[in-house]
Amino acid sequence: MGAMTDTARRPGAVFVHDAATQTAARHVRAGDDVVLLGDVGSGRTTVLAALAERLRTSGTDVVTLAGSAAGRDLPLAAFATHPLLGPRSGARWGLPEATAALAEAVGTGPAAVVVDDAHLLDDASAAVVAAVTRRHVSTARLVLGAPVGADLGARVPDLAPGAVVAHVAPLGVSAMSALLADALAGQVEGHLASVVAGRSGGNPRVALALVRAAVDAGAVTRVRGRWAQTGALDLVRADAVALALLPGLPEALVRGLDVLAWFGLVDLGTARRLLGADILAALDRAGRVVVHEGGREPTVAVSPPALGQALRLRLSPAAHADLRARADEVLGSGMAGPPALTLPAGIEAPSPDLPDGSAHQQVAILMESVRTQASQRHRTWLERRDVANALPLLRLRLLDNLASIDVDEIFAGTVPSSADDADELGSYVLLRGQWAACTGGSLRDGLTHDTGPTGRLVLPDLDEQVLAALERLSTPEPSAVGVADLAGARIPEPLRDFVLVLRVQAAIETGAPDHALELLGDWTGSGRRRVLGHQLDALRGDALLLGGHLEDATAWARERLSAAYDELSLIGVRLAARGLATAQFVAGDHVGARRTLSLVLQTGRCGPVQSPYDERILGLAATLRARDGEPELAAALLDELRATPRPYLPALDFVRPWAATEVAYFRSGGDEAPDGEQLWAAGEEQLAMGRLASAVLCWAFAPLRLTHERLAQLEELCARTRIPVARPFVHLHRAMVHGTSGDVLGAVAAMGVPGPLVHVGLGVAHERAEQEGRGAFTEDEVRAATGPAIAAAARPAEAGTAPLTSRESQIAVLAREGLSNRQIASRLYLSVRTVESHLYRAMQKLRVSDRALLRALPGTALVEE
Repeated sequence: MGAMTDTARRPGAVFVHDAATQTAARHVRAGDDVVLLGDVGSGRTTVLAALAERLRTSGTDVVTLAGSAAGRDLPLAAFATHPLLGPRSGARWGLPEATAALAEAVGTGPAAVVVDDAHLLDDASAAVVAAVTRRHVSTARLVLGAPVGADLGARVPDLAPGAVVAHVAPLGVSAMSALLADALAGQVEGHLASVVAGRSGGNPRVALALVRAAVDAGAVTRVRGRWAQTGALDLVRADAVALALLPGLPEALVRGLDVLAWFGLVDLGTARRLLGADILAALDRAGRVVVHEGGREPTVAVSPPALGQALRLRLSPAAHADLRARADEVLGSGMAGPPALTLPAGIEAPSPDLPDGSAHQQVAILMESVRTQASQRHRTWLERRDVANALPLLRLRLLDNLASIDVDEIFAGTVPSSADDADELGSYVLLRGQWAACTGGSLRDGLTHDTGPTGRLVLPDLDEQVLAALERLSTPEPSAVGVADLAGARIPEPLRDFVLVLRVQAAIETGAPDHALELLGDWTGSGRRRVLGHQLDALRGDALLLGGHLEDATAWARERLSAAYDELSLIGVRLAARGLATAQFVAGDHVGARRTLSLVLQTGRCGPVQSPYDERILGLAATLRARDGEPELAAALLDELRATPRPYLPALDFVRPWAATEVAYFRSGGDEAPDGEQLWAAGEEQLAMGRLASAVLCWAFAPLRLTHERLAQLEELCARTRIPVARPFVHLHRAMVHGTSGDVLGAVAAMGVPGPLVHVGLGVAHERAEQEGRGAFTEDEVRAATGPAIAAAARPAEAGTAPLTSRESQIAVLAREGLSNRQIASRLYLSVRTVESHLYRAMQKLRVSDRALLRALPGTALVEE
């Protein structure tokens, strides 16, 4: 494939799992033996090589060996081909000689014997390694590498029986973005990295195979200078994924995977009947299935999702027929479809403490469940093309964004039925109107014209006043039109949820979150029958948050997130995660917000009729990535935010200018004064449209030293609205205009975390303190008043005086160890340019001009404060 570099053909050769390497090295230095487990293609071999390099750098003698399938039954096969330990020409060779050679290589000082594919080590080689490490038990450590599910206790029982177990974790979004950027020789969109991370289970080899196939199929192409998903990955035939994961699996296990892939998601009892308990248990040990044990009915799916997709797409028609016949034989005729289409009630929502592997498994279960549901729903619709069967498919495409569903086929082929429910007909017609508005038509056209065979699927009694008002309110163009246009109108019952959405949005935008909650009344959460239910859930969360009810907003988001998983609703998961991440961010829990966003980004984007809800997800993700020193990924997410389609204006339309200001500030390292004029100008535009809440947020977040006139405008607008969440920001603006230096510093402390506005506030506090004759605040005074995080932002960035940031310290340490900029970039999943920038700033602060002087510094000088 021309577009991919050699890195893609050698997965793991460039990118190292630094966390796994550090963990293993720490245990070895503490005197522990280590077993390193990783999935096939996870980069386990590369981690072991990096570990060996790191140990050698620290003065430890390292001997590397490897087992192999070809040599598993050959005595001393691991030594026979070793360049240093193997037999010399014509010399006697056996256990004593191999033992002596390894003992000599280990020596008398600190040493480590690193054995990859230890489960394939022949018995004689294992006996030699065990004997030598026992003899040097005080100085030699043993590191064994093996795939997940390998039974080392049975294969090599004498090797490291009390070893510490470490794992090669799946790649997250940042690492996946860097991996794909290196392989494609260009930056990638955050959406592509997120989706590939979810579908590949974070496995580098699978990710590269999937993307290579997608590029060949035209489903991944360059857009605005970045690689992006431009087609349906569900339809990409990626046989290389199967080739990457299946070699070495017995044929019986591969046949079992074919069965599970054909089913999609199946309950555990049915899976055991189809495959047999032994086969299913073996697949579980090998990491090729994910089993969710929660709830009353455990469920099973192929893992990672990309493997299930690859197996499904390579099945021939004859294989499909054979599988159906087998299912009929085992389960009974007519039971060929999966019997379980819902997740168990026990599935948990994402949390900041969720392990990476569990998060990937959760995404795998959710995505496989939705694809299984789509397959069955489509078969049902083909048999009976009525509204009740069309509506679930339309939800999956237009709300959940399952791109393999042909919306136009559904609308063109659905016919009326005597069993049509009025609410379902209303949802069907509304989705048709929203789809028309997204594809160049108008909401009015979709509401009033049926493109199906009969032309009779329309709402009766839809008068002109309602049509005109709904069309004006559902437009991407800025407008001052309000819901008052609907006053006194006769709203058809099936459209009442849609009108409720518009009214709640209007209450939020006019700065009346309490009124929004009143409109929602006793709304307790969405259900399957209500196509706009998750939108109403999200608006309730926004109203709670805007009204200052942070704990309630967090609890509501967690509750709705769990319910969305149970309901198998991708749009529900995304909107609830959006609300949870927002609440976590406002509470200062940036780690939790980042984890929540990373997980939900792996499920893809909202469907085309709800794409504005993606904006806050992308804006928060871009801001958090910028704060964490990942400027390329932050910039990619910000570009995606700007390019997100807007079939209508989102509620609280402040995210685009706010995220742009945040990202620009943190990309500068926090050293440059932020520019808040873009945010202020955006607030003026929102005010002109009557969107008061958006205007308040834009002005409150603007990192500016306000004039008396601007402060008066902000305070007057706050008096017209009730938005408690903005009060700390307004308080800081007021202190910067009217307060003493102590007032300003106290208002800065109330912000909790550093940021552009805090940067401005600290500058005003220091300046005012000098004007008051007391001199600028000392570092200790700022720390005592605001805490360590804000105090770090208060220090001047002069060379030799500012402390190293976490990223600068990390890069400086690696540079001091002798790694090149490119090696550092590979290890930390950054671009070379980013490494150069951080290293330049670190060397400025450390007052060194080259790497030789950097190496001469004591290690303590490179530690972040």
